[in-house]
Amino acid sequence: MGQTLDELDIHLLDLLQADARTPFVKLASELDVSDQTVRNRIDRLVHRFGVKFIVDIDPAELGLLFLYVAVRVQGTSLERAIERLSSLPEVAFLSRTTGGYDLIAEVICRDRHHLMRVLDDYRAIPGIVHVDTFNILQVEKENWRFSGLAMRQGSGD
Repeated sequence: MGQTLDELDIHLLDLLQADARTPFVKLASELDVSDQTVRNRIDRLVHRFGVKFIVDIDPAELGLLFLYVAVRVQGTSLERAIERLSSLPEVAFLSRTTGGYDLIAEVICRDRHHLMRVLDDYRAIPGIVHVDTFNILQVEKENWRFSGLAMRQGSGD
């Protein structure tokens, strides 16, 4: 632990977030380093910092419903609820949260009938006592370029 990102890492991440398909040679040219340095840095970012390369698709563009489902779990059933929710293929993302809910899930369904079946599945899980849904009508901002925040860590800004 205790590893930090340096300025080269941050600039490399910014370039990759703009276009993760950019060839190493082009990245190296823009960063004024060798392509081997880029290759080594990317390998380090993946293995030590958990950087992932994924294809992000807008569910709405595919005609799918995209929503958040917030869940309250009673008593000591949280781990079991996490296990059951994680096994549902419609759950794309699941996280523990602070505040009024124990869990928040990103859920993708084919249509409202499919959504009703998924919500029935949620409600059948022992320990789940409350479910709220938040249908995503339109994404107004999507920016995953937060790597620069790592450089300001502890600066009080």
